[in-house]
Amino acid sequence: MGDESHNSRYPSRTCQRGQHILAIWNARNRQDVCGSFLVPTASQGGVFGGKLLLQTRRPNLREPKRVLPTLVSKLAAMWGPYRTLVAQALRDDPQLNPDSTSGELLLKPLGSLRRHPVHALVLVIDALDECGDAETRKRLLHTLREASRRIKWLKIIVTSRPKADIQPFFKAARGMCRDLDVDNQDFQDIQYFAEQRISSLIQSHSLPNEWPGAQRLSQIIQRSGGLFIYVETMIRLLRASKDPDEPLDRVLNGEQEDDSAELHKLYSTAIALCVGQEAKKFRLIARAILVVAAYRPLSDDTPASLMGEKSHVVKAWVNHLGSLLYRDETQNDAIRVRHLSIFEFLTGSSCPPEFQVNLKEANEELSVYCLRTLTRELRFNICNLEMSYLANSEIQDLNERVKQRISDALQYSCLHWPSHICSCSQPVREDMHVLLGTFIAGENPLYWLEALSLMGKVHMALPALRQVKECNIKSTHHLVEEILRFVLAFMTPISISTSAPHIYLSGLPFMPHDSTLWKNVRKRFPKVLDVCEGRMEKWQTRPSAWYGHTEVIDVVAYSPDGRQVVSGSQDWTIRIWDVETGTMVGKPLTGHTWGVYSVAYSPNGRYIVSGSYDRTIRLWDAETGTLLDQPITGHTDGVTSVAYSPSGQHIISGSYDGTVRIWDAETGMAVGAPLVGHTSGVSSVTYSPNGRHIVSGSWDQTIRIWDANTGTAMGEPLTGHTDRVASIACSPNNRHVVSGSHDGTIRIWDMETGREVCEPLPGSESWVTSVAYSPSGHHIISGSYEQTIRIWDAETGAVVGEPLTGHSHWVASVAYSPNGRHIISGSQDMTVRIWDAETRTAVGQPLTGHTHGINSITYSPNGLYIASGSDDQTIRIWNAETGVAMGEPLTGHTHGVTSVTYSPNGQYIVSGSYDQTVRIWNADTGVAVRGPLTGHTHVVTSVAYSPNGRHVVSGSYDKTIRIWNVETGTAVGEPLTGHTEEVTSVAYSPNGRRIVSSSSDGTIRMWDVDTRTVVGGEPLGDLPEGSLDESLHDYTHGLTSVAYSPSGRYIVSGSYDWDRGIQLWDAETGAVVDEPLPGYTNGVLSVAYSPNSRCIAFGSRGHVVRVFDVETRAVVGDPLGVCTGEVASVAYSPNGLYIVSGSNDRTIQIWNAEIAMAVTEPPNGWKNLVANAISNVPQIVSGAIDNATKTVSPLNKVGECDLQDRSTSNHQNEGYSATSSILMSTLLLDPNGWVCCADGILFWVPEDCRNGLTTTALVTIPNAGHHRRVRLNLSDFRYGQSWTDVYDGK
Repeated sequence: MGDESHNSRYPSRTCQRGQHILAIWNARNRQDVCGSFLVPTASQGGVFGGKLLLQTRRPNLREPKRVLPTLVSKLAAMWGPYRTLVAQALRDDPQLNPDSTSGELLLKPLGSLRRHPVHALVLVIDALDECGDAETRKRLLHTLREASRRIKWLKIIVTSRPKADIQPFFKAARGMCRDLDVDNQDFQDIQYFAEQRISSLIQSHSLPNEWPGAQRLSQIIQRSGGLFIYVETMIRLLRASKDPDEPLDRVLNGEQEDDSAELHKLYSTAIALCVGQEAKKFRLIARAILVVAAYRPLSDDTPASLMGEKSHVVKAWVNHLGSLLYRDETQNDAIRVRHLSIFEFLTGSSCPPEFQVNLKEANEELSVYCLRTLTRELRFNICNLEMSYLANSEIQDLNERVKQRISDALQYSCLHWPSHICSCSQPVREDMHVLLGTFIAGENPLYWLEALSLMGKVHMALPALRQVKECNIKSTHHLVEEILRFVLAFMTPISISTSAPHIYLSGLPFMPHDSTLWKNVRKRFPKVLDVCEGRMEKWQTRPSAWYGHTEVIDVVAYSPDGRQVVSGSQDWTIRIWDVETGTMVGKPLTGHTWGVYSVAYSPNGRYIVSGSYDRTIRLWDAETGTLLDQPITGHTDGVTSVAYSPSGQHIISGSYDGTVRIWDAETGMAVGAPLVGHTSGVSSVTYSPNGRHIVSGSWDQTIRIWDANTGTAMGEPLTGHTDRVASIACSPNNRHVVSGSHDGTIRIWDMETGREVCEPLPGSESWVTSVAYSPSGHHIISGSYEQTIRIWDAETGAVVGEPLTGHSHWVASVAYSPNGRHIISGSQDMTVRIWDAETRTAVGQPLTGHTHGINSITYSPNGLYIASGSDDQTIRIWNAETGVAMGEPLTGHTHGVTSVTYSPNGQYIVSGSYDQTVRIWNADTGVAVRGPLTGHTHVVTSVAYSPNGRHVVSGSYDKTIRIWNVETGTAVGEPLTGHTEEVTSVAYSPNGRRIVSSSSDGTIRMWDVDTRTVVGGEPLGDLPEGSLDESLHDYTHGLTSVAYSPSGRYIVSGSYDWDRGIQLWDAETGAVVDEPLPGYTNGVLSVAYSPNSRCIAFGSRGHVVRVFDVETRAVVGDPLGVCTGEVASVAYSPNGLYIVSGSNDRTIQIWNAEIAMAVTEPPNGWKNLVANAISNVPQIVSGAIDNATKTVSPLNKVGECDLQDRSTSNHQNEGYSATSSILMSTLLLDPNGWVCCADGILFWVPEDCRNGLTTTALVTIPNAGHHRRVRLNLSDFRYGQSWTDVYDGK
């Protein structure tokens, strides 16, 4: 911590008896003032425990989090019993964070001491005002006060300038304060200090004992103005001179001025005497030293290396300027100014022009120095890593390698070049622009990321690149954007952060073909992994829906700068998203053991707070995603809502336990007692913008307003809602509160009077789930159970425009961006969406696939198109050859679509839905032309056209079948009744005379279309006892699907029964044809005849598609493939060449039907689709050198037999490693996407490619466009001990 021992004698003063914390106001920035208030001797009642000198320009000495660990260290060194307790605390709880300003590691051992020192222990915090910001200083002071309150023998002295955030704290805490500006002891202390320092000078220079004389000594003391730094600088200046009288007289010459002017005159004299005729060289070196000190002070060699100067020259200058500069032994002799006022003088207007340091000019110089260093020293494999198998953390001597091979100048340049470039709004130096262009345009950005990875500083790449991008340097803007996209795509948990070699092995292969960065580097890296199919052409534009969560999203929130969005989900994770690209930033934040109900950013954007059903509140570092400290506990039921106070000092939380709690944001400790008053769970909490009030909404149908300082309820609860209050928000002007309720209304309340300011807004016919004000306060947004978002005029209560639609499930959370231009929403459909607040349209690239399971699939009569119906409430039409979505989805159903089919002429599509309706659509325009056709009283499960196209038949869970006139949209006659359970499927016979239906009652019925009666009087599967079909009297799990053969001779049925999943029936007699066919794994969901009647395709609950040969009565070959969900629907193309399947994994797959296996090559045009497509067949094939394919066991590791190291085979002379051939399963991927072998990691696969690892054997229509189908060729892949062969350094 840079603590300094106290070894000088000063007049004695200390805290008074019973007083444990003392504040000393040092308004004029005196140095070492604390010394005069100590009692260093045991006889006077105290032992000095150490002093902590905090300094603004020393990063390690300006962080409040470093104060307490240093105090712990000092106390442990001085007091053995305390040391033992600290060690035990760390052993008992390895997660204990010494850096936390909660002071847990300080306070607990102190409180546990059975005995304490004989004398009071005095700790000094010097220059607190130079430590952190107001918020963190206040938290530190709270902890120090608590320590002094608990431990009677501990006394604390704090020195500071009387800043607005520090002085009131001591007054409120009734701490003892002293102001040096009115302290009579002031000049006595300075005189004593001056005499002691002059005495030392007399001895070192053999001066007369009476030197410098009473008059000049008096002048020194008077001109010091009470500033110890003045005396110290004076003595150091005189000590550096052979004749101290000359500089002394020069300083004391002229009339005395104010304190600041005298100090600056002293600095100016010190510089002038040292610089002489070398003012230009002084400014050059001073600029470098002063500017780097803001980031990380450097030792002599490093600034010399950056500037291209000789090291001994820099050393000589620092030595000559010893009165102003010094080398910090605790920081590898880093060069520092002796006091902040020296920096202020050199950069301020009072400094003579010949010595003045221009910070803008200095930063531009440093940007040039850094870019030159980066270009000169960065290189491929800079630390000479021998293999790619290991993560950075597994390389035992990595730190030593970094120290030896990445110079300090290069490390500094890697970290701070963006800050220097962007220190001024428009950098003007031409050489800087040229150097930046050279650096960005080549492979150096990859080498930079490699160095950051090895240094463990990858997390700094993202803010650095954003900073450069926002500098808006036009010549490099596009390339900076390219590198930024690369970092966003591959930062965590892979190559860039986990393993430096995998920047090249795993990052480069998955870059887009058209990426400028890839084009710039590909010639240097010819031997990387070959993504031979499925590689992106371009970086994907921001999608309109962001995928990643695997369960319901309960909450979304913007960061204060609007660059990121955080979301919390029932999958127990928190995810951070880049707003500009829609990309997830880093790994999911994990730690909660139940669903995350609420998240919020701190006002400064540095932290994220989350509340969970696991009853805890957790704090996270927003930049690194790491968990801070231990969970905050106290609630006795799930935490539903969390929010920061506007000052960031407090967090509030609401819980199902009916209470609201206030917590100290730094310490995690409860502030006061819980706020009690609600009679049921608290659903939502927020602070008023001015921080004076807390507002809470509850399941008890009320809203309460609390005084944020006292925790007392303000007036009576706000009543009016007739159901649970789900969400509340305060207006930016602090005047109003808006609430949304499960009663379907939105209400606006006057915060002062508690009265409603207007009539309730009819927010929804069902629950209103979330409300928020726009930053201007002019609008209110609401999310609802109706899957929509609405915008309201906050003044009039009128709805603004049409609802925002796009989510396929209820909207759980809505929020405005800080600039008010966008709206973010999270939904039970597991997506985050972003909207333009002005145009009320979705922002980003439209989705190109279904977002929920597919229930029905069908070909158009001409075979050119495929139509699909989904639980996402839409119908989509696809080009059967290219897989491209044709136009927009067909929307209108209010629940999932269960069944779709084309009219015989291909002009129309009919659909049935969970919403109990039937709709008819124009297949070309997508416009609904008939409907909704209503009459069913339950889910419509199946629809079919009559062969002449005049009628549509529908079956329903209401146990009936209805026939509809296509022209008029009216029902034809009464419903067909007879089934005793749900009707699951209906179909017309080829001649149109009959309708066949299947049911969960285990029967099939054939109906005469004209008479509307069951043919034969008895249903199939329910025949009289003793008949041929007695064995089929009951299907224990019901029938799922029926279809006529094209010839009309047979009917095929599918069943949930695994042992008789498929059954053929004679369509004329109703008799069973042969034995039933097993349904294989969990039964059959869908059946379809081939156009020539020879084969039947069926989809299974067991995730497979299979083909049954009608003539041989046998299943043909192996399953066509394995989906990751149930296959709900199958259909043949009209020419019989292909089978299409739809699955609840949201994918559509097309298979070769003639040979009962997957398509060897995709149809023409599909190669343009692969960049956006996903296949859920979990295998990939690489090119095989020996024309063989090997199967790999799914053990999350590739076995040694599956990879051939050419350096140990017949190709030993080629000297590289490569895989010969390999059939891979997605089961080989660990949860982070790594493919591993026995020796370690091989390569990494991006998240959007993992489910798409596939052969070229099938064609897949993408699900929602956020995944893609990828095929890897590993035949020339370099890895392991030969990983460096990926690089061609020629």
